[in-house]
Amino acid sequence: MTLLRGPVLIVEDDPDIRESLQHFLELHGHQVLAASHGKEALDLLGRSPRPAVVVLDMSLPVMDGHRVLTARKADDTLRAVPIIILSAAMAGMSPRDRALYAASYEVAAFLGKPVNPQQLLETVARYGLPAEVPTAGVPV
Repeated sequence: MTLLRGPVLIVEDDPDIRESLQHFLELHGHQVLAASHGKEALDLLGRSPRPAVVVLDMSLPVMDGHRVLTARKADDTLRAVPIIILSAAMAGMSPRDRALYAASYEVAAFLGKPVNPQQLLETVARYGLPAEVPTAGVPV
């Protein structure tokens, strides 16, 4: 398993889905933060330790996923955190439209709902910022 530099931030307004994702990722060794709306997600992104990756629903109260992506794009420190969109509606977009959206908002990946648990783990590991491994004292 890939060790991540920081926690996985799950942004999901449905408490059942949010808690299921959180427990599943924790069961597989990940530290997890959870937010129920976009404003809370931006607040958590600004704290330390900064999340290694964000799993973002798009249909959120207070501040939707699109507004989170817009705010992230405007902040150079937040832009470094990879975003995985977890959305039933956006997963149904054409591959071309997904690619254009991903390029415009620097989205790492799209996952549909319901999410395949193994695909979620693989995607988090692939796009999460890896922990820096100390090399001092390691023979070459």
